[in-house]
Amino acid sequence: MMELGACRLGECTFNVTGACVLNHPVEQCPNRSDPGETGGDIKEGDEIDESGRAASPSTTGRSPADLGSAVLSRPDEMPRLPSSLTMGLEEATSLMSRRHTTMVGILGLPDSGKTACLVSAYLLLARGKFEGYDYADSASLMAFEQIARGSRLWTKGDEPAQLTTHTEMADDRQAGFLHFRLRRQKDGRFFDMLMPDLPGEWSRALIDKTDSDRFAFLGSVSVIWLMVDGRAFADPKKKRYATYRAETLVERLSAILPTPRPRIILVPSWRDIGAFPTDAYQSICEEGLRYDMKIALAPIASFSFGEIPPGSGVASLIDMTLSHDRPPPDFWPDDQSAGTRTLSCFRSAA
Repeated sequence: MMELGACRLGECTFNVTGACVLNHPVEQCPNRSDPGETGGDIKEGDEIDESGRAASPSTTGRSPADLGSAVLSRPDEMPRLPSSLTMGLEEATSLMSRRHTTMVGILGLPDSGKTACLVSAYLLLARGKFEGYDYADSASLMAFEQIARGSRLWTKGDEPAQLTTHTEMADDRQAGFLHFRLRRQKDGRFFDMLMPDLPGEWSRALIDKTDSDRFAFLGSVSVIWLMVDGRAFADPKKKRYATYRAETLVERLSAILPTPRPRIILVPSWRDIGAFPTDAYQSICEEGLRYDMKIALAPIASFSFGEIPPGSGVASLIDMTLSHDRPPPDFWPDDQSAGTRTLSCFRSAA
């Protein structure tokens, strides 16, 4: 009797049933190996040729080393900028712990020009026209690009009513910060700045509802920009109310700012439509003095459709923010109410 080899089909049950699962005569089954042949069993994953036999690696055009390799090679990746929208408070705090950083608080009602001021500074730096300073670095380039997008979609003679988009916060309870690193041209000194791009509704809620929870970060600021809409102050019918709202914002700030106070700069927008009224500035300054707040003035024209060049005053505002003549506090001030301080109390008794 002819000796039969093992079947190459993994699902063959001949050894149990004594019958071929493909109904071939046992002696004529093409899937049975010759006696003594090894390695011919068909296993799961093997390729089958037209006769039903397992195809060898040579018949598939692949060597054993090719089996299991990637079908496609990994494509070359182009370098990409890191993801960097506005920085959160934790990122801002981390930066301030590593380098001396000037954090600016920017407050103002809707349409006061907060975002437009930041966009104007960014575009001036991008074009190398920022007087007195050069761009050095930014951890929030994508955020600047996002808020500056609308300002690039107009041409002269077809100016839109609004050049920047309304600020919307991903987290309505936490400020997002934009970052600049600047090099001052006159001495080569570097400055890091953190500036929040806040919706005007936050300042409105602070004025109308004394909602100050979202302004906790003001305890870490060095300078505050009080942005006001210059168009309202140029209109005789709106000037008195606009002044009142600015004074109320000063009053609300006095309750949440630390002592000593950070420097306060009143920043009227739309400088290109006229000078800021002196009487309004004096009235706001007097309100500030009631709360030990000295208020400087820095009018700007973030964009301009008149004779004043766009971006006028923005570089001066930044320079005023970074350069100041505030005298340093006394290292060990005398407390006159406690009498003359002496060191005799530290002497041991004889």
